[in-house]
Amino acid sequence: MTNKFFLFNFLGKIALLFALCFASTGAAAQDKPVLNYYLPAISYNPAIPTPAAFLGFEVGEWHVSHDQLLAYMRELDRLSDRITLREYGRSHENRPMINLTITHPDNFPRLEEIKKQRAQLADPARSAALDPDKVPAVAYMGYSIHGNEASGSNASLMVAYYLAAAQTPEVESLLRNSVLLLDPCFNPDGMQRFSSWVNSRHSKNLSPDPAGDEFNEPWPRGRFNHYWFDLNRDWLVAEQPESGGRVDIFQEWKPNVLTDHHEMGSNSTFFFQPGVPSRVNPITPAKNQELTAKIATYHAAVLSEKKIPFYTAENFDDFYYGKGSTYPDANGCVGILFEQASSRGSAQETENGLLTFPYTIRNQVLTSLSTLRALGEMRAELNSYLREFYNTARPEAAKDAVKGYLWESEGNNVPANAFMKLLKRHNIMVYEMTADQNVEGLNFKKGSAFYVPCDQVQYRLIRGIFERTRTFQDSIFYDISAWTLPDAFGLQWTPVTKPQGQWTQKAATTVPAPLHPAVDAAKAVAFVIEGHWYQLPQVIAALHREKVRMKLALKPFTADGKTFEAGALLIPMDNQPYNGPAMMRRLAQADWPPFFSVNNGLTENGPDLGSNNFAVLKAPKIVMLTGDGVNPLDAGEIWHLLDTRYGQALTLLEAERFAAVPAWKYNVLIMPDGSYGALSIEKIKEFVAAGGTIVATGNAMRWLKNSGIVALEFKSINPADGPRRRPYGQVGEDKGALSMPGAIFEAELDLSHPLCFGYRRNRLPLFMNDAVFLEVARNPYATPALFGKDPLLAGYVHNRQLPQVANSAALVVGAAGRGRAICFAANPNFRAFWYGTNRLFANAIFFGDLISSETLERK
Repeated sequence: MTNKFFLFNFLGKIALLFALCFASTGAAAQDKPVLNYYLPAISYNPAIPTPAAFLGFEVGEWHVSHDQLLAYMRELDRLSDRITLREYGRSHENRPMINLTITHPDNFPRLEEIKKQRAQLADPARSAALDPDKVPAVAYMGYSIHGNEASGSNASLMVAYYLAAAQTPEVESLLRNSVLLLDPCFNPDGMQRFSSWVNSRHSKNLSPDPAGDEFNEPWPRGRFNHYWFDLNRDWLVAEQPESGGRVDIFQEWKPNVLTDHHEMGSNSTFFFQPGVPSRVNPITPAKNQELTAKIATYHAAVLSEKKIPFYTAENFDDFYYGKGSTYPDANGCVGILFEQASSRGSAQETENGLLTFPYTIRNQVLTSLSTLRALGEMRAELNSYLREFYNTARPEAAKDAVKGYLWESEGNNVPANAFMKLLKRHNIMVYEMTADQNVEGLNFKKGSAFYVPCDQVQYRLIRGIFERTRTFQDSIFYDISAWTLPDAFGLQWTPVTKPQGQWTQKAATTVPAPLHPAVDAAKAVAFVIEGHWYQLPQVIAALHREKVRMKLALKPFTADGKTFEAGALLIPMDNQPYNGPAMMRRLAQADWPPFFSVNNGLTENGPDLGSNNFAVLKAPKIVMLTGDGVNPLDAGEIWHLLDTRYGQALTLLEAERFAAVPAWKYNVLIMPDGSYGALSIEKIKEFVAAGGTIVATGNAMRWLKNSGIVALEFKSINPADGPRRRPYGQVGEDKGALSMPGAIFEAELDLSHPLCFGYRRNRLPLFMNDAVFLEVARNPYATPALFGKDPLLAGYVHNRQLPQVANSAALVVGAAGRGRAICFAANPNFRAFWYGTNRLFANAIFFGDLISSETLERK
């Protein structure tokens, strides 16, 4: 039975119900936005203030700011016995992140009991004792995860008021039989940024000209959070504080339905799921899409009754489990995406006529309420599906040849603990290895190795985290096509087909931190920290601030009976701001890696400690280019890495202003992916003439080549290799199939190169989401990371692109004036969860100036 069949099978009977509720609200898009424009003309509790009464303006007349939104929700919490407000965290800019729990007053004393019932539904050992028709349903309603898609958060004002004040038997029944979790703004910082811009350009006499400033906010725009992350790609990995809090709420309540209210291009109409059928993640049960289609009939009914154009089953997909409307699908819930054409301001002319802000808000309100009607009428069916989802997980796991996944921290506890935290956040059981194991030729050591069995209720999500997929039903992806997380976190891991019994005896929650060995600080001529630690750049940045002199071992050496690899950090005790005991105390921080003391400058093997093979580390003075043309996602990932993980200061500078700044102030210039049309070529030449290091990603490399800064060559597809003739109707899909939706490739590392210091394995998974393919440098020493002849590990790549990746350069170091240009074909910092390649990028910043000039690619 198709989704379209479900969509229209129920349309007639539900349309009548909505027509009765909204009979007096048939206002056109440009009508004054009074209460009855948004909500049915029913009785409302006069003790509950309308949004207009509280704010002093009608919803839709202005863009509500986050502080105004927060104040109104707190007022509802104060006045309504149907609502409690919970602050579940703070954004990067310290804005409260809140969630309203909305239900019948009689349910509040038994909320913990209801949570336990929800958990029981998801427990195959206990769920049979529950009647799904007797368990309250739960909806999680989320608005404006993209801060400049403002109709969602503004609609939440009306939805919250309706649920607090509406006095009808239908609302009474809904609240008595359900718990509603309403998050009025998933992205407080982006919302505040956007509302400030739009309101500051708001005129009394509206001009709907799309060219106006009101509709064209400046870079980086309000879509993103403080560090310019797209929060709707962060549900699975939860690297941002906004995401962690809401995922915890989701797992706490195990909702039946999650709504995710967005906006799209102004010349569109209105979209709701189901999406493209061939682009659903195959791990998701078919029943999920059937329920999505059935719920869609409720939206179709109310929008059709209002003569509001809409569409389904196009453009958007349900593949990547990191999106707000897809993460629920891997957890027994039905995720629903809504996309409203955006007015981007108060009123804008579009291909479909005048599009007003109130009109966009009303459509979000209508579909919020249609979702709640579906929740109420489908409660038993949705609860039954939740139970079935978890009841069938372990039987499905029993049929899988893969019985679990074994992974190893290799002594690097920061990414390993981040991965462990992710697994535990999603209620995935992890067990510590109690004995050393060798599996598929890989060694896993007790104490640092862990096992995730498939035989547990989160089996489907485990597959979504660990599997490497290379075959797909479709070639178009709305987001990335691969995200294998143990690869992303840089872990040694393997699927297991024949586990041993002792592997599941000791549950694990954390990866133990390494212990600092005993040292004789008074006799130490130097302290040494091994180079493989993830947090080594954090140590270097902190010690630079304190004027501690440091050196980097360019070759392996043995001292006091211990061998250190190239890349080890040497802290000589001569001419330092701390004496030996004080330096020991400084290095002995709980979150810093272990350090060793060396009591004699004469080593047993390798260079002595006074050798030039220990290179002086200079403090980086970093400027990163931002502004129009720069990819804010790439720039934000870099900013977040340096600022929050490494504690390294950097200057954010718009590219067009770089010409006015003295270049000598900086020695590292970061050029994120971008076009750089306003960047001064002469200023860049001045920077590299002084010996500065450029670190470039994505299309910034093309700018460097075209500007004559660095010698690079790019691989490209020959149009003659393609088909001579194709159907006209296939042009969109053909073009989309040639995009790089995000795939994982294996690179070969030169472990002797300073950019690869800290890595112990010469094979490393890299993430590529740009179709930028570099030729291998002519200088044999200038390509420290190389893709092999069959590099694809996971994800979709067009068959015409795969040869471009094969035997291409992942990383090239070129000469630029008297400096260096370090060029990344892959994204080493992708969405903050690609821990495994962060060190490549950090090494470029902290060690880039140490790369021998003889090894650089030249013109």
